[in-house]
Amino acid sequence: MTAIDLSVLLAGAIAAAFVSGLSGFAFALVSLSFWIWRFPLAELAAMVVFGSLVSQATAMPSVLRDVEPKLVAPYIAGAIVGLPIGTLLIAHIDLGLFRLFVGLLLIAFAAFQLVIGPWLRPRPRDGLVAEVAIGWLSGVLGGLVGLSGVVPAMWAVARVWTKERQRALFMVFNTFCHIVSLAGLVVAGYVTTATLERFAILLPCLVGGAWLGARAYRHVSPLQFRRIVLLLLAASGIVLTVQNGWQALSG
Repeated sequence: MTAIDLSVLLAGAIAAAFVSGLSGFAFALVSLSFWIWRFPLAELAAMVVFGSLVSQATAMPSVLRDVEPKLVAPYIAGAIVGLPIGTLLIAHIDLGLFRLFVGLLLIAFAAFQLVIGPWLRPRPRDGLVAEVAIGWLSGVLGGLVGLSGVVPAMWAVARVWTKERQRALFMVFNTFCHIVSLAGLVVAGYVTTATLERFAILLPCLVGGAWLGARAYRHVSPLQFRRIVLLLLAASGIVLTVQNGWQALSG
């Protein structure tokens, strides 16, 4: 690994871990904006999943008092079914066009929510069936294109939940999905000795960045947190749209 590669690797880890510790999701978005230019795609999946898992585990103590087991359980139950379905669908769907569609949807959703946000009022939970369905859809997207955190974020923002409830749900749900994903990568043989060496290099940056993000969260108001989540969703949409739209036009 060259000095430039190492610098990009560590900078991406610190930045992504900070954002993840602050918001509870979006590690993949931030880390890939650094790493995708320097490392093969085949190596990125394990690095992103491991980085996100460590980041959220580091910040988890800051949300434990806000975790609502009865709220989180239906989402996890749905994801257990959805994750393997998403993985199976990879061979049957044009992933480029699918990511493009998701990107456009995220941009439209974030823009709509930013405009109508001042007029929205908090909504209670929408029932067990709806929550399991959201978890299932999140699992499918996670297995298909690695976007397990997007749907819960959209759902929570649309219901104007408190920032504490949103962040606790994001962290617990995404941590579960990442544990399942990492186990799958290990079984599939994507975690090699070289991968473990990179994990060891990343670990201090991930822990430090997530710790700083969790501390920064304490100084963020509910309105600021809502805007952060929406801007991260919009950024995810822009990245997906530009990347996959360009591939569609050039291919």
